[in-house]
Amino acid sequence: KLFGSADTQKAIFGAMEQIKKQMKHLAKICHDMCAPDQSCVQYWLLPERAPDWYRKLVLGTGSADVHVRSAPKDSLPLLGHIDLAVPKLEDAKLFWMEGLGCGETYNPSTGQLWAHMGPSQIRFHEGNATTWPGEIRVWVEDIRAVADMLNMLGRTLDTKIVEEMREARTGGEYAALLHDAARKNKVEASEAPSGWGPAIRRIASGPPCKNALALSDAIIHLPKRTQVQGVARFYEHYIGSAITKKYAVYEAQALMDICMVHFGPGAKLHQTLTYKADLRYTVPSNLASVCIYVVDHVQFHLVFAKCKSSGLLSPNCSKKSWEEIESHKEFTITGVMDPQDHSIVIALPHIIRTKDHPECPLSAPAPSQ
Repeated sequence: KLFGSADTQKAIFGAMEQIKKQMKHLAKICHDMCAPDQSCVQYWLLPERAPDWYRKLVLGTGSADVHVRSAPKDSLPLLGHIDLAVPKLEDAKLFWMEGLGCGETYNPSTGQLWAHMGPSQIRFHEGNATTWPGEIRVWVEDIRAVADMLNMLGRTLDTKIVEEMREARTGGEYAALLHDAARKNKVEASEAPSGWGPAIRRIASGPPCKNALALSDAIIHLPKRTQVQGVARFYEHYIGSAITKKYAVYEAQALMDICMVHFGPGAKLHQTLTYKADLRYTVPSNLASVCIYVVDHVQFHLVFAKCKSSGLLSPNCSKKSWEEIESHKEFTITGVMDPQDHSIVIALPHIIRTKDHPECPLSAPAPSQ
């Protein structure tokens, strides 16, 4: 009685069968457009008959980018944070939290604003603007949301934020090159490979992030190739970390163009600190600082001893004993020194910490890659 006559019931059940068949067909289409790890992409973002090359581009599968591969042996555990001074915290908040979808922490006692992305942060305080000498590269879940939001915020901040669209390397239809609100720093936002978001979010707990996933790469430009060679010697001698050297041939000579320092904080996240030769680049005088974590207490002590003997410690740290440094679980060096001639390659301060530092999010051993 509820469904009326027998003919009405037959029509209803027939329609339900048709819906069931359509749902099965839709499920098959979605399955066919899934990444190998079965993480489904939004069907409506792809053409009805997406060619294989386009599907790989959007999903991030088959990419040759180093960040889709596991971090090599002897990688450092974490690229922790970049510290930037900005003219206005409120503008930084609009760009990083509203535009890129980072998590937010504000400490009123220090006046610091932290933009969280996975286990890393960009940390801000008000003052004369400092510059990251290259590009900060961030993984997000939805690049379209970033481009739309920052195009809108550009009108609010009365400045052009979205500089250009680039070819995507790890996922999504494109990457976006951005200028921060103060137009002092360049940021590239791109999508992580499809389905990697949940694994990256599990590496560290923290404030919820609407879109940002991780600090993927921090690129540093240097005007001379010999400086890149000095950088490689620094990380090999003083830090003892895994690095990759890339060469190019100039005037019948193989010269180092790129040095990559590797970090492996957890599953699906391979971070790098990348130094690149750019003969047109002039290094700014007012640089930001970077925080890196070393593997264990033994490495921390060894790095400290080497830096102290070479006069690399900051003025404040140089006055402290090893026991004080050990209790604070961190020290700061004034820049990158070439051990071959003891010249400063770049005055980029490094905060070096142990994994048991209270601010390290990797309290447990990092998941296997």
